Amino acid sequence: MEDREKLIREKIAEKESIEQMQLLGVKHIVYEILTKEKGFYPEDIQIDPQFVLILSTCEAAVGIDFVINFEGTSFMVIRCVSSGIESWERYVIAFARAIKDYQIPYAAITDGEKVKVFDIVNDSLIKESIQEFFTRQEADSLMKNFQRIPCPENRIEKEKRIIYTFEGIKCPSEKQGSD
Repeated sequence: MEDREKLIREKIAEKESIEQMQLLGVKHIVYEILTKEKGFYPEDIQIDPQFVLILSTCEAAVGIDFVINFEGTSFMVIRCVSSGIESWERYVIAFARAIKDYQIPYAAITDGEKVKVFDIVNDSLIKESIQEFFTRQEADSLMKNFQRIPCPENRIEKEKRIIYTFEGIKCPSEKQGSD
């Protein structure tokens, strides 16, 4: 019985290791696209930033793969996944709405090939291909008229709880990789 449990643990660890390698590959691809094709400067991009999420009942450390910033203001959060981008849409939208004292205007989820970009304030899907992804010049232009709009009071706790829930279901290797 112990041998079987050990074999199961080894298979799970192997699968998690493969998924982690795939995720690192996606993050590398996305970073390359952002810097080489879309013209973002490395200093515009925070990699694996961590935040403290304060809920009414607790605090939690949470993270995202990339945050693109301009002059101290966040423009976009990006979540990279190895598969199933649709299952992480709600997380990235909640993250953009609630992680700062203002709503980060754009959020993206990608597997390195497919991408979904959301306009957070207008609550709409605006781009669905990596080729359509914002260039630095487009992002800079959009940020010139940006006004910090906080998440509505009646939604903020709900958005934070969505983030908190998704953080709890991340795979163990992903949590360890961000520490």
